[in-house]
Amino acid sequence: MFCHQCGSTASQQWEGLCKNCFLKQYPLLSLEADLQVNICSNCHAQFQEGKWIGEGLPEEEIIYQTLEKNIKVSSLVEDPEIDLEILQMRGSIAECMIIARGKVLGEELTQEYETSLRLDKTVCPDCSKFAAGYYESVIQLRADSRSLYPEEIGQADEIIKENLNRLQEKNRMAYLSQRIKIKEGIDYYIGSQKVARKLVHKIREILGGFSQESPRLMGQDKSSGKDLYRTWISLRLPEFSIDDFISFKDRFAQVKSLDSRKIVVKDVSSLEKFSIPWKDYPAIEKLASFKDIQKTTLTAKTPKLIQLLHPTTYETIEVQSKPDFEELDIGDQVKVIDLKGKIYIIVEKNRKRS
Repeated sequence: MFCHQCGSTASQQWEGLCKNCFLKQYPLLSLEADLQVNICSNCHAQFQEGKWIGEGLPEEEIIYQTLEKNIKVSSLVEDPEIDLEILQMRGSIAECMIIARGKVLGEELTQEYETSLRLDKTVCPDCSKFAAGYYESVIQLRADSRSLYPEEIGQADEIIKENLNRLQEKNRMAYLSQRIKIKEGIDYYIGSQKVARKLVHKIREILGGFSQESPRLMGQDKSSGKDLYRTWISLRLPEFSIDDFISFKDRFAQVKSLDSRKIVVKDVSSLEKFSIPWKDYPAIEKLASFKDIQKTTLTAKTPKLIQLLHPTTYETIEVQSKPDFEELDIGDQVKVIDLKGKIYIIVEKNRKRS
């Protein structure tokens, strides 16, 4: 048999060609001469197969990834090695060089290919919504029968900031559109309803309280015909805060901690801690604020009794001694609270509030 190209009479042929002629024209890979990728000019998300995916990659990395996805190595190539290079950028067009190496029929081959790739830039729907101030939910942070403490606002702000930064890695709608301070509290406008619910849960883990959702129909999506809703989430912190004093089922206690499930308090008589679930919140009465704590002088001490001066009348009063009071000495200034006419010693330090 003769080689169709050079006339060689080599006994073994490939597609009618001798080995040398076959290798000269055998491509190590195939690649379109002109490529195009649609990207968001803001977040660099890519529009692929009818949806926007990925974000944050530099344009150079997008170009390399697109080239890699479109390169097809030929079936006879063994141990392929491919190097990519961007030769120059002409506006939105990248002129690229691909250098391919591999073994075919036992011979080492090296080939060069040139192609161009166009970056077709637009703005993805999520970035359009962000730019337009779009939001799906409003978190209304309030306090029951009082104003929010500055530290509560600060904690809520920090919780929202930290969690949005984390959630943005998977949800591009995890952003704060607006933060509005009003007389009643703070309103947070959140891009995603799902994200807003997660934020409310995180705030309740730290500050406690209870929440209620109110969805409102805002119109219809023109492309899908689906109803569009916005959800207002009312997050109300309790009337009391940490270090305040409450009454629950005839027990007087000081609030020690709050979370999304319960209120932890310390009985001011027995000094024992116990928990109150949020469903029992209506049965709680606030007796006094941490600001109502006063100081007075310890005048006498026995194994069973401690004698104090009343903080306002200066009359001598007696309080039953507890193990927690062992370090108190005569002449010490001690903290006390007057709850419905009875004085209780408070030994823990109170939080500072601005």
